[in-house]
Amino acid sequence: MNSINTRLAALREVMKKTGLAAYIIPSTDPHQSEYVNDYWKIRTYFSDFTGSAGTLVVTLNEVALWVDSRYFLQVTKQCKDSEVTLFKQSIPHAPEHIPWLCDVLENNDTVGVDYRQFSKSQIDYLVENAEEKNIQIKNDATLIDSIWQDRPQLPTNQVAHQPIEFSGQSTQDKLQKIQAQITKEQADYYLISSLDEIAWLYNIRAHDVDFTPLVISYALVGRKESYLFCNKNRFNDTLLKTLKNDHITVIDYDALAEELPILTEGKTIITDPSSLNYSCFDAIKGTFIYQKSLVKELKAIKNNVEIANAKKCMEKDGVAMTQFFMWLESELQLREISEYEIGRKLDGFRQQQAHYKGESFSAIVSYKNNGAIIHYTAPKEGSAMVKNDGLLLIDSGAQYQNGTTDVTRTVFLGDTATEDEKKSFTLVLKGYITLETIQFPKGTVGMQLDSFSRMHLWKQGLNFGHGTGHGIGSYGMVHEDAQGFASSMTTSRGSEVHKENQFTTIEPGFYKEGAYGIRTENVVISYVKQTTSYGDFIGFEPITLFPIDTRLIDFKLMTSEEMDWLNSYHKKVLDTLSPILNATETTWLTEKCKPV
Repeated sequence: MNSINTRLAALREVMKKTGLAAYIIPSTDPHQSEYVNDYWKIRTYFSDFTGSAGTLVVTLNEVALWVDSRYFLQVTKQCKDSEVTLFKQSIPHAPEHIPWLCDVLENNDTVGVDYRQFSKSQIDYLVENAEEKNIQIKNDATLIDSIWQDRPQLPTNQVAHQPIEFSGQSTQDKLQKIQAQITKEQADYYLISSLDEIAWLYNIRAHDVDFTPLVISYALVGRKESYLFCNKNRFNDTLLKTLKNDHITVIDYDALAEELPILTEGKTIITDPSSLNYSCFDAIKGTFIYQKSLVKELKAIKNNVEIANAKKCMEKDGVAMTQFFMWLESELQLREISEYEIGRKLDGFRQQQAHYKGESFSAIVSYKNNGAIIHYTAPKEGSAMVKNDGLLLIDSGAQYQNGTTDVTRTVFLGDTATEDEKKSFTLVLKGYITLETIQFPKGTVGMQLDSFSRMHLWKQGLNFGHGTGHGIGSYGMVHEDAQGFASSMTTSRGSEVHKENQFTTIEPGFYKEGAYGIRTENVVISYVKQTTSYGDFIGFEPITLFPIDTRLIDFKLMTSEEMDWLNSYHKKVLDTLSPILNATETTWLTEKCKPV
């Protein structure tokens, strides 16, 4: 029997013994993280699907994996030999599995969940939908323990302090902003579950989560005294002293369930219900004030030190990308190279740069038809062999202690691209330029801007099935949700206002199943571009530094303004990088950046 089917059979046996008609397995951990520690990769263990978003629903008769369009092809490939059935979500991140589940279950059935993996908002929504059939919700945090016997342990590595030369703001200064809000609301504490917010607020970093320098912890911020729930043995004496000086007490992570009721009894606690897991909600004995995160927006607005460091970071990344593509072009003259090896080699060039800390996500190296799989990950064994012919899409990024990068380039390998490939590439590039060069009044949200990146594709009856961009951190999460571009208001990226001094990606694409994928992506910083009698207008400045493959452009489709933008961008890339490249590298880059 297939190993996944064996695991599912074992899960169903446990479900029967505990009286469950269904069990829901989300992608997340107790902190609603996008990327999770191996300990929390339960959905992958029971499905083989490795994508960052998706919900597995196991009933006694069906195994339904709900994902959005980014992952349709990936699920088809990774789950083809198991019982797992693809269910296509029409809206990313929407809980479409809940109405479906309530429809297939019988009256008075019981659904199992682990409260730690679900926010209060999610459980409330589940309970509301289950009421009509009197479906019961049962919390069981140990259900899978007897099945996943070799489950990885939670991390024990050391936690590091993020110095002010990179953070640009002390923990005390950040805490004072939060504490002022706590006082204003006449509350006692603010409880934070989101790992990226805790890392930013307390200026701490670790490697507890794939690709993201986060510390598995909880934070309870008080008017004067604050707490950090994380195992004490992960902190050296110097860092413990630094935290103590900021009136932060470290309490072991596992003590949360015991300490939280004591600390919060009779108190008023501000929290964000979208990130507060239901297990914490159950443990708190005080009164709640529900608000959107007090930290998210503060973190999204980058200070001058973070902005300066990000630009230095992009220079390093541009050097690594230049060295890598020089190697790739040369090596492809001699041999075929696997997608997997290409990804490892690119990471190797980045490792040579100062302050390198790791990849910011698993690099997408997709050749020809694999490019149509939006979140493709090349397997170590059996990935496609790249020849000096056809389209290659590489979406990659790195974590440096002074910043986070995310860049996509689609390049042509060989002599001449087809007219179809050139047309698609050019339509995507025009969309990128249109969005990047627009200016818009303060108060504009991501959904209003998203369509500008699609308009050239739409005119041809074409589209792409993902958002056009996301916020990005400063040695933090590669995907921040405080702002971005999406075609729906149901996601935070579609509904949030764009403000000055935010880092955002712009990454339109086009994907032709069975043929190729195309995406062009830069990180941009927002700034006040013009002030008129109608107020401030925001614009974008690209800070990613690497040329766009002009061999893939159909210049007949480009306007003179778009050509001017391309030449100006390439001049910026060349002028910025050439002083820190050697002569051979500068010659190569000069050729790639020559005016058209």
